[in-house]
Amino acid sequence: MIKIPFLNLREVNSEIESEIIDAVNRVIKSGWYIMGEECKKFESDMSNYLSNDGFVVGCNSGTDALILSLKAADVKPNDEVITVAHTAIPTVSAIVSIGAIPIFVDIDPNTWVMNINLVKDLITDRTKAIIPVHLYGNMVDVFGLKKILSEIGREDIFIIEDCAQAQGSTLKNFQAGTIGNFGAYSFYPSKNIGALGDGGAIFTRNEEHYKKLLMYRNYGQRDRYNAQIVGGLNSRLDEIQAAILDIKLKYINDWNKRKLILMNKYREAFKNLPIKFQSVTDSCIPAWHLCVIELEDKFNRDDVQKKLQSEGLQTIIHYPYPAHIQVAFKKFYRNNLPITEHLAKQIFSLPFSFVLTEETLQSISDVFKKVVRK
Repeated sequence: MIKIPFLNLREVNSEIESEIIDAVNRVIKSGWYIMGEECKKFESDMSNYLSNDGFVVGCNSGTDALILSLKAADVKPNDEVITVAHTAIPTVSAIVSIGAIPIFVDIDPNTWVMNINLVKDLITDRTKAIIPVHLYGNMVDVFGLKKILSEIGREDIFIIEDCAQAQGSTLKNFQAGTIGNFGAYSFYPSKNIGALGDGGAIFTRNEEHYKKLLMYRNYGQRDRYNAQIVGGLNSRLDEIQAAILDIKLKYINDWNKRKLILMNKYREAFKNLPIKFQSVTDSCIPAWHLCVIELEDKFNRDDVQKKLQSEGLQTIIHYPYPAHIQVAFKKFYRNNLPITEHLAKQIFSLPFSFVLTEETLQSISDVFKKVVRK
């Protein structure tokens, strides 16, 4: 029987293993391990990669990238932040952690990301920010969202793009995270650019926000032992992770192209099967992070997964429980989210990385066809 794991991170990193080892050794020999030259270089290189007119601040996780962005946007306790329930827990926990209130909006049934046409009806006098989540590599139409806010005279609402799964995706040639007020990135090991540990970053074009972010990530200090703002955290991107990420930044476009080819091959191999792939937002070129499929309603997703596992094929669900029904967040449930709830019951993710071979993909396809056609 074949055995195909969902993801093998050792294999993913093997192509540049010698470069990673050299970078780690360089940092060790430097004797400087936090907020040094490696972090500065990565921040500069990532800023140049994203845009020629912005700033990047490294931090210790994608979750903190959201929290720090919310703080820099001056979101206060009991302010409302609109986002989706079909997302990873950190999107919502970041909002709740500063005392703000998440307001959940449903997703589009085809693109599986925020339905921006539903946002206007959820905006109140207490709405301070919106977090559109770019999911699986596909992007929310942030330009359309900005247009809606302009039409109702609410340009004061901050847009914080959650780019944890969309590093390298573009919308109308703009990089994910550079269209709104802030872009929050995660470098969790499985992401498009993955650290060998935790890491995150924030992009902004506003210099005042940039200066705030620098202080918020470092206890609120403007310089050492001189705190200027309340609410600062210890959220620094360490030197080893920054050095590794800077290496990977050189390869991201190539890796994303390989995954785009792989996704197209998946779609070809799975055509005419009782499944649905995510549609891509108009004018978006996705940097695919995951290959997620939606089963037709006649199938029980859990049964299909168990059969695939018995054949040696590991799959994962992103995400099985929408945020609004989870114990930690259900008190914030205010409106129906039928698309979100339906999708969560029928989706799962197939093995997907830039090192996945055509032979392995064919084996995945063969196993899947065998299971769904039984």
